[in-house]
Amino acid sequence: MRCFFNLLLLFFFISSGAQALEIRDVRFGKHPDKTRLVVELDQKTDFKSFVLPKEADKPYRLVIDFPDFEWKAGTIKNPANANILDVRTGNVNNGTRRVVIDLQKPPLLQSAFTLEKKGNIPDRLVVDFKEVSTKTFQNSKRKSFGTLKPQEIKKKSNSVQKLIKTSEQEGEKINIVDSGTPLPTRKPKQAVQPRTPLRKKIIVVDAGHGGNDPGAVGAGRLKEKNITLAAAKEFKRQLEKTGRFQVYLTRDNDRYIKLYKRVAIARSRKADLFISLHADSIDKPNVRGASIYTLSNKASDAQTAKLAARENQSDLIAGVDLSHEDKQVADILLDLAMRDTMNQSKFFANSIVKEMRRQGVRILERPHRYAGFAVLKAPDVPSVLVEMGFMSNRNEARLLNTKEYRQKIGHALVMATQSYFTKVEKNNLN
Repeated sequence: MRCFFNLLLLFFFISSGAQALEIRDVRFGKHPDKTRLVVELDQKTDFKSFVLPKEADKPYRLVIDFPDFEWKAGTIKNPANANILDVRTGNVNNGTRRVVIDLQKPPLLQSAFTLEKKGNIPDRLVVDFKEVSTKTFQNSKRKSFGTLKPQEIKKKSNSVQKLIKTSEQEGEKINIVDSGTPLPTRKPKQAVQPRTPLRKKIIVVDAGHGGNDPGAVGAGRLKEKNITLAAAKEFKRQLEKTGRFQVYLTRDNDRYIKLYKRVAIARSRKADLFISLHADSIDKPNVRGASIYTLSNKASDAQTAKLAARENQSDLIAGVDLSHEDKQVADILLDLAMRDTMNQSKFFANSIVKEMRRQGVRILERPHRYAGFAVLKAPDVPSVLVEMGFMSNRNEARLLNTKEYRQKIGHALVMATQSYFTKVEKNNLN
């Protein structure tokens, strides 16, 4: 943290009155023939990009120099197999600030160019690079892109120069994870330590109801809480089998968890997705089929509104008035971040609908619906509620109680989850 405050003090001393450049987002995308780095900026700027060779205590590096900037990019998401170890920033003694991408294998810098702001799309720097052999790297390592020239820093005082030196030596390391807020950490000069691999996508699976809340009760006294728990465990097993995900259950036994705590679990785990599993009940025993629900201020239809009201009242069984517990997230619904989360949730829901059709899981005529489900109100975690079928339909309740059908539903959800992340990573390249 000392380095972080040093940098802040440094900016205070050498500020020239001009609006500082801001780096607002950094994302990587994996193409068949390259890795693309996109840096979103608040204004047009000069830059210089080049690569550095591997040294005794340093890996291969892709370097981008900018005029002094403020880092507002937050957490960096990285696609699988992208050769990226770390992302760091630090000041250089000539008025520039540097972004350094540590790479495991030698890179070839293919191109680097800026794109001007267009509509709601901000100014961007795009850098393309790929893994190459050591020989190719040696022949191309002097290649560079950009026109940034060193700027002179006025000597304010000896203390400012000391801060510059300290900042250059220590630098800032930016966490490459999939969610949460990164904190600058001190990076002392030392031998390279074994790197911690980028973490897998985190999925939180919620088995609806539980404990003294049985949920819907079907033919033969089948209880929804038991169906959802068995389905959640099966879904977790299949997700983990892919090797791409780290999966947590909100409950792994017959106990009740308040709705707001289920949301809190997803947020505390820094989940990339939250999936709540249920099995519906209706006064029309002939109705059957799965459906997927996402959050909205207004229900898509009267039946969905009743369903949301019924699910949201689950906490009343445990003596908790949900309206008070839920108030903390009411205002967040108007926030832009929440809207973005809701859009991602809808995108994921559509992926589930597509895969359920493909895998032969019976679904309702209008399978994607929306309402104000309390369990979907994590402001920063894309969330869906899956009604796997109707406990009020004798045949469907019997199916839901079989391992084979739960495996079928689980497989559809796994395929949808993988498809969702593949599309998200692809869209991040644009």
